[in-house]
Amino acid sequence: MPVGFVIENEQLIVRQSFDFPAVYLDHWAIRHFSTEKEDGQRFINALKVAGGAFIISHTNLAEITGPSDPRHAEEIATFLEAILPNIFFAQFNIELAMKQEVGARVIGFRLMAPPNIELLQEVARQRPNDFRPFTISGVIKIIAEHRERLGITWRNSNRSIANRINAMRCDANFIETARTFSGHPQNIPTLAVFQELLRPIFLDQRLRIDLNDAADIQHATMAIAYCDFVLLDGKWKDMHSRMKRRFVELGLKIPTARVFSARSKGVAEFLSVLEGTNSNNFDNGSETRE
Repeated sequence: MPVGFVIENEQLIVRQSFDFPAVYLDHWAIRHFSTEKEDGQRFINALKVAGGAFIISHTNLAEITGPSDPRHAEEIATFLEAILPNIFFAQFNIELAMKQEVGARVIGFRLMAPPNIELLQEVARQRPNDFRPFTISGVIKIIAEHRERLGITWRNSNRSIANRINAMRCDANFIETARTFSGHPQNIPTLAVFQELLRPIFLDQRLRIDLNDAADIQHATMAIAYCDFVLLDGKWKDMHSRMKRRFVELGLKIPTARVFSARSKGVAEFLSVLEGTNSNNFDNGSETRE
């Protein structure tokens, strides 16, 4: 299972593993499964039967600062608590991911997403005094209590990213380069995904980039590059489809996650696909995505 612990020499040692299928949920999807109890239980059951890992990052936890109703945080904490131990705490850091991919490795074998050791350790420090080995509700509670201050930091960070992208969209030379660019590095999939996800944004001035988009860019890129199944906003599902078509045009074989959204009964399709997933398909760590 992804999260586990042992006590050696009177010390708590915490470990986690990046198990397949790796699944990522956008914030709206976490909210959906935490409030729609039947769908939430189907997701939890399917993930555990498949032996997979729910990938969660600091960006997910930061977005909990958004809703003003504290009941939302409580519902999410209950949902995440039920998923444990099938959780992998990741750093959704695009630069860190690219750095690990550029090193010597066997192409075609899966890399785990960069782990967030600090977050894992914080969860370990919140261990309850009962039969459960871990709890995540304590971390969620801390975030909810500091919602206002953390929300300001989160919004400022997203605003900086959005401003930078919008400034680049005004650079005619950059836009022309993006129009004809084809040099995606096949051995650095995160960079290739990042470049091609953003390409339509630079080429189509009608597309808007706001604070929410700035946040989405980070976790959409990482989730698509590292996970098997992903629930994202419809906009980013469309961007993923454009990206895959572009990869085909360029003859690039860069496996990515299968992406779903809330459109066209996408949540129901996502659950059905996850429920039909056989964990044996991932035994040797070789690439199984398209």
